[in-house]
This record gives sequence, C-alpha cells and structure tokens, in this order.
Amino acid sequence: MTATATAGTNQQRSKSHNRGLVLRLISTGAGITRQQITNSTGLTKMTTTNIVTELMQSGIVSEAEVKNENVGRNPTLLMIAPTAPKVIGVTISRKKLDVVLSDMALGILEHKSVFLETEDNQSLLEKIVQLIDTIDCDMENVAGIGVASIGQWDIREKKLINIINFGKVGNLHIGKELEKKYRKPVFVNNDMNAATMAEKLFGNGRDLRDFIYLGITNGIGAGIVTDNMLYQQSSGMAGEIGHMGIDSEGERCACGNRGCLELKASIPVVEKRLHKATGLELTFENYCNLPLTPEMNEIFLDMMDKIAYAMVSVINLLNSQAIIIGNEGCYLPEIYMSYMEKIINEMKYSPIGHVKVMKTAFSINTSVYGSVCCVLNNIFTGSLAV
Repeated sequence: MTATATAGTNQQRSKSHNRGLVLRLISTGAGITRQQITNSTGLTKMTTTNIVTELMQSGIVSEAEVKNENVGRNPTLLMIAPTAPKVIGVTISRKKLDVVLSDMALGILEHKSVFLETEDNQSLLEKIVQLIDTIDCDMENVAGIGVASIGQWDIREKKLINIINFGKVGNLHIGKELEKKYRKPVFVNNDMNAATMAEKLFGNGRDLRDFIYLGITNGIGAGIVTDNMLYQQSSGMAGEIGHMGIDSEGERCACGNRGCLELKASIPVVEKRLHKATGLELTFENYCNLPLTPEMNEIFLDMMDKIAYAMVSVINLLNSQAIIIGNEGCYLPEIYMSYMEKIINEMKYSPIGHVKVMKTAFSINTSVYGSVCCVLNNIFTGSLAV
C-alpha cells in the first residue's frame, strides 16, 4: 500500500488514480452516493459522474435505491456489482495454507484450506495450485492473485526467500510461477503487512492515519501505517517487532539476538507456561476461554507487560495512534487489551494523545483477508486496471 490518499485530481493524466479512488470508496463502504464521493475526493461532479457511469457500464458497480424515511427523494447508493471481477487470495502460515475467492468488497465467496507439513518448494507450490484449482470461479473474471506469507520476501521479484524452521522452502518464485500458470497478475507481501492493509482498507484502521498492526502468533510481527501509508520495504521485513531485544542477558534467539520479545511472549511460550500452571494441554484460544485463575492471570499480565514494554519504544519512535492486535492475540480477553492500553499510556514519552489498543476486525483471519487486499490495494491506487 504505497499510499491511501482520499483526494482525487481532475487532470486527465490521473484518470486511473481517480477511478481507483472511486472504486475504493464504493468497495469499502456499505453503500455510498455520488455526492458523498464528490465530497470525499474533491473531484468535480462531472468527473465523479463520468467515472461511475463507466464503472456501471463495465459491470463493476451497480446502484440501489434506498427508501428515505424523511421527506424527499430516495437516495441512490452505489455498490460493487455481482458481475465485478473477483480476487483470489493465498495465505501461507506455519501450519496451514488458505485459499479464498473474494469479491471487491472483501466478501469471501469461497474458502479452502489444507494443513502444511515439512514442505519444499515443489510441494508447497503444488498445494497452492491444487487449492486454487478447486475454487469454483471463472478465471477470466479474476482480477489478480494475492499471496500473503510468513517469512522473508523479495517483494519486487515476488520471491519467497526464506521461512525459518519451515522445511526446505527458499528462493521460491511464487509470483512468477503463478503468473505463468494462470496468466493473471500476482501481488505478494509478508503476512503482517497484508493484514495491515486489510485493517487500513476495511477494518479498524480505516479512520487512523498512524497505527501498528501487531500479530501475536508463533512469533510476534507487525505492520506499520504512518501518515496513511504502509511502511514497506522490498524485503517485507520492516515490522519484525518480535526480534526487538528486551533482555540483554536472555537466551539466544534463532535470529542470533538475545532476549527477543517473541522468546518471552509468543503464543508457544505462553501456552507452555499455561500448561504448567493448569496441568491442561490446550490451545491458546481454549486457555483464553477458561475461567481465569490467579496463576493464569499472572501469566497473561506478564505477557502483556513484556509486549507493552517493547511497544512503548515503537510508539515513541512513530507516534502511532493505536495498536491493533491480531492473529492468535485476538483471543485474549478484553481486560488484557485495557491493561496493555493503560500500561502503554503510562509509560510512553510520545506527545501524541491517548494510544488505543484494540482487537482486529477480522478475528483469526486478518492475514487471509490481507492476501486479497494485496490485489485490491493495487486496484484502489490505480496501478491495476479492472
């Protein structure tokens, strides 16, 4: 997401930008009028009308009249048409592969998944293709394929460089292989950056200029939005908050550093402590749904203390307005969101106002939605024509 500007321009050379901007407003809203588009973008009424007419003629946008309870004319709302192009999203996590078919309003039409084992390049690519081929869709009406994955990327080359402790996957040209197979544009990104795009375009980050998406899972990663833009590098690795050192005398991490945050507060580490405290061997989700004991509460509080300690440094650097917690972190009871929010606001030096801590809008599936947004974002910025 190179930018999320909401201002249009009336110059002819910016036609694709304006078209994408109008599509974004229609896609991410629950119905919008032509006048609201004009007011939001600064485009002239004529420019808005011309773009909407073209989108309707192309079968991308439709309109519906909504009954007005007040005196006056019923408003006509614009929305994505059923005939609009669809998007395929592919998400690679440590244990599972997800493939979805979505409309341009991020409505999931079909969702398939398989568990992953010890994969190499060939087996992983074969599983991706097999799942895509089970999706019931007309590939002629697919705008593109988005891939969101854990690991290190070369975004420009669309190459998955490496996933630590994940079989023998490395230097896999996923983008090029899928483009060759399906003759569709492919857009790739780190799973945390993709999840951040979903929050910015459709989720709890829509009205925020500066926020951090914090994914708590087997590791701890993040995506960063600053001044309405995703902070993006070609490696897709800018948000490796889990490898911030919080204990110089701590144990050695796989990254080579000592005392990394994810060695202290990632899901497997916390699960291990909860198992010892309760005698139960459960998933993190199930632990979060148990009646809270003093021992469990102490473990959860310690987890949030350590994450808050690291996040204060990030807040002081970036002046972020909010932290949105996702992945398995979404299972944490709300009291720990409030606790973390309190600690961060007590400790931060940043002069920005009160920093909010909230859960993702998409529960456990933020990265899955994010894979679709890898494509939608390019449509909304005008770099991919539909």
